[in-house]
Amino acid sequence: MSIELDPLGTLTITIERQTKLPSTPQGGRLIGEAATCRWEGEHVRASQLGRSASDWVRVHADSTVSVDARILLRTDDGAVIAMTYRGKADRPPADGGVIFTAPTFETDDERYGWLNRIQAVGMGRRTGDTLVYELYALTAGA
Repeated sequence: MSIELDPLGTLTITIERQTKLPSTPQGGRLIGEAATCRWEGEHVRASQLGRSASDWVRVHADSTVSVDARILLRTDDGAVIAMTYRGKADRPPADGGVIFTAPTFETDDERYGWLNRIQAVGMGRRTGDTLVYELYALTAGA
């Protein structure tokens, strides 16, 4: 048995503001608020709904990063999709760290119900205020 990756598209996030808490008892925090998010894929095209997207990054003592993000999206045809992902990076994304994530989705729209049943993975890179993820659904291979 093997794992295959089915492309879900590209998620582009424009970061509006970041708030730093450099030395909490659990490590440093970096809270990023998104101005815009856009998901472009073969089966899903969606944009951030309202001001719903934020990422609560924890910077550990060894400079590795843990990601905890939530985004509410509205598809171009009107469905609402909640996207949540956690992930890891070997260093902060602003310093060139590549982010690996494991997104999950929730929707009550039958057209996109298949998203409720998948586990996705993603890889992201940040350039300036723009974060770009390539997203994939995990599927069982032969």
